[in-house]
Amino acid sequence: MSHTPGTATTAPVDPSTSRDSPDLARMLGTIAAEMASAGGFRVSAVSLFRASDELEFVVVDGDDDAAADLTGDITPTPVAMTMLERAERWGPLRFLPHHEAVELLDHIWVGSAEGDGADAHPDAHPDAWQPCDLLMAPLTDAEGALQGIVWVDLPHDGRRPGPEQRRRLAEHAERANRAMVQALEHERLREQVRLADAARRVVRTATADLDLARLVQTTIDSVCDGFAVDEVRVHLLAEEDVADLDELSLQSRLLAERCWRDQQVAIVSHRRAAPALLSAEEHAVLLDGLHEQGDASLLLTPLGAGPECVGRLLMFRHDRADWSDEEASAALDIGHDLGRAVLNARSFEREQQAAAYRQQLIATMAHELKNPLAAVGGYLDMLEMFLAEEPGTGTQVQRSLRGIGRATRRLDDIVADLLTLARFDEAADPASLEPHDLGVLLHDVVDGLAVQADARGIRVQVHLPSQQALVDADPSDLERLVVNLVSNAVKYSHDGGEVDVHLEAAPPTVVLRVVDRGIGIDPAEQQRLFEEFYRSADPAAASQSGTGLGLAIVHRVVHHLGGRIDVESAPGEGSVFTVTLPGSRV
Repeated sequence: MSHTPGTATTAPVDPSTSRDSPDLARMLGTIAAEMASAGGFRVSAVSLFRASDELEFVVVDGDDDAAADLTGDITPTPVAMTMLERAERWGPLRFLPHHEAVELLDHIWVGSAEGDGADAHPDAHPDAWQPCDLLMAPLTDAEGALQGIVWVDLPHDGRRPGPEQRRRLAEHAERANRAMVQALEHERLREQVRLADAARRVVRTATADLDLARLVQTTIDSVCDGFAVDEVRVHLLAEEDVADLDELSLQSRLLAERCWRDQQVAIVSHRRAAPALLSAEEHAVLLDGLHEQGDASLLLTPLGAGPECVGRLLMFRHDRADWSDEEASAALDIGHDLGRAVLNARSFEREQQAAAYRQQLIATMAHELKNPLAAVGGYLDMLEMFLAEEPGTGTQVQRSLRGIGRATRRLDDIVADLLTLARFDEAADPASLEPHDLGVLLHDVVDGLAVQADARGIRVQVHLPSQQALVDADPSDLERLVVNLVSNAVKYSHDGGEVDVHLEAAPPTVVLRVVDRGIGIDPAEQQRLFEEFYRSADPAAASQSGTGLGLAIVHRVVHHLGGRIDVESAPGEGSVFTVTLPGSRV
């Protein structure tokens, strides 16, 4: 039977330690033993092909030495395929005679036939069973894909099977193939369902969190529970200084990057060397590190998204060296999902930092401008008083002074807007707010804008509810909200147009709707309406004076009060701004 020296276990391995379930291992062992018994053989074994390009013995029956040497043993898949290709075809069986198999002696288990009733010198008989003879039956699924191999060895009579034995073996091999493949498929489906559920739990509980530290910890907890492992670690490349890494950590980092490039996981244990990913020296470093930590095996999963590897997920088992193909596949899926979640969390973190910096910059600018503007205003008042006492002051001087005054007041308004924006970092504390009737405030605002509207023949109609529309808020915040919305509606209406302002008290909310029939807003620009300093590219809108802060302040006030603002608009058809605020709790 196939065997790779130096990788075998040193004692018989109980089926419960197999990467496959104990029930499956027992079932495969029973089927193989029945086939061996029917054909007159003492030893039987089943080996399965793994996604890691290896053939693993999962169960061995009939000889304690064979079980000790072979259970859990690994043979590279190319070697196993060479055996099958060179073998003679006996129906569903494959026989590789001694003279062909001896070239692969390093990969063949040779047992002793002593005590089995065989001839004292079996090799003297022309049909004697030779030490390197291999008799096997490939396991194939319904599509003909190779799943594993059933082996039999050490015939009781010491002879190669004759025609009758071959017939019995072939019949049992065909039945064994059907039964084993069905059992394997059932086990794989069961394991896929279990691990898919575990992976979903990881994604559901971990990726919803945009806090990177909590995301990592939640992932660790979920993987430990879902994959039944002894320890889990997550290392993110951006948080590591390569110069400070020890040899073990450096090797695992390099391995993660290779795994992401090849889109696979790496299994490292005394049985598995990840040959396509690791050199013998690199494997030795990782294996020594495992032993120092008291671990038997490692499943390394790369984390990434697109072409970028962002880290690695390490799963450790203290007493088991086995990892199923289903576990490896589920872990790789988690690596993709967690990699995207890490990038999302980092993007959110950067956005938060940028927003905080922007707020700090706005507040600093506003405060730095406030004092100089106050000084300019004071000096302007003094200059106007001084010139008023001079009867010969020309009209040009007076016009210039009025221009300076308008510019100063404009800058004062901008500074006030900036300071307002800087205040709205967090949601309002309900305990610090008092109820105010939005209807009363609305009437005052519309009266204040009457001059601006009348100058262009624009009629502003207010529709109020029969009861009070109370909102818990700072009155100055509500005033800024209403002023900005109604003044914008007037500003962007056509001369002679109409603006309708509807207020509804619909407990537990208050709804303010401002409707104009003006120039409207392009759908592409509606996504950016509430950004600070954003100005429309529409020439009709750009021709109107403004700083791009009004709607940003409206949005901040609404968010500050726990409400929502919606926009419906189309170019040339006007706009509808709808603000929904929580009603007063009084």
